[in-house]
Amino acid sequence: MLRDTISGFDKILRTDVDVPKVVLVIGPPGSMKTSFCFSVMAKHLATAGQMGMYLTLEESAESHVRNMRSIGIPFTNNVVIADFTDIRELEEIGNDDSPDYISTIEKMVKKFKEKHGKAFTMLTVDSLGALYSLMDDDASVRKSMYHFFKSMRDLGLFTMLIMEGSISEGRFYSGSEAFLSDGVVYLGMDSTKGKVTRFVQVGKMRACEHSMERHAVEVGKGGLQVLGPLLSN
Repeated sequence: MLRDTISGFDKILRTDVDVPKVVLVIGPPGSMKTSFCFSVMAKHLATAGQMGMYLTLEESAESHVRNMRSIGIPFTNNVVIADFTDIRELEEIGNDDSPDYISTIEKMVKKFKEKHGKAFTMLTVDSLGALYSLMDDDASVRKSMYHFFKSMRDLGLFTMLIMEGSISEGRFYSGSEAFLSDGVVYLGMDSTKGKVTRFVQVGKMRACEHSMERHAVEVGKGGLQVLGPLLSN
């Protein structure tokens, strides 16, 4: 379900990715994490005639739509965009000293699943950093995330979770989310040879044959496009 969503992505994924999966999408600011996830969702869901939810915790739904359209990523009604306002409307968590936002999001997703059934196949949460910043107890958060990952798999979803981060000295991100996830996609910026080039790299994808090389990414009229491997590798 991923190889044909972004032009050139089949240069990285030699076999396709099946559901259910929980995939981390990691990168620094400006690396096109949001654009990558929304492009994947919009293309696959429109082609398959399925439904997905894009949950943004960092901006309003209206702002997200404007940003995606501004860089040429087509909008489709197959993707329902929800934001923090929708979470608060689902449950009055503002009166709780320690609200469990992860459980609230899970309830929201299950409610969407009840409405759309098997047609609901994809979810993106943007971002884990914003979610964690709303919660106090780090140990409790990590335990909740384990159950959240399992719940999303049980619902049969392909779930993408956006995180801020980068590849340090060639080493991949090694937080607990990376071990729990089925896949890790890195988006970054290479600044060698006097210019900055965005890249995508698949560090992990269970049950999928894939390249681990960094491939250049550019934004064109039709949105994102994966080019060839970076020569700096």
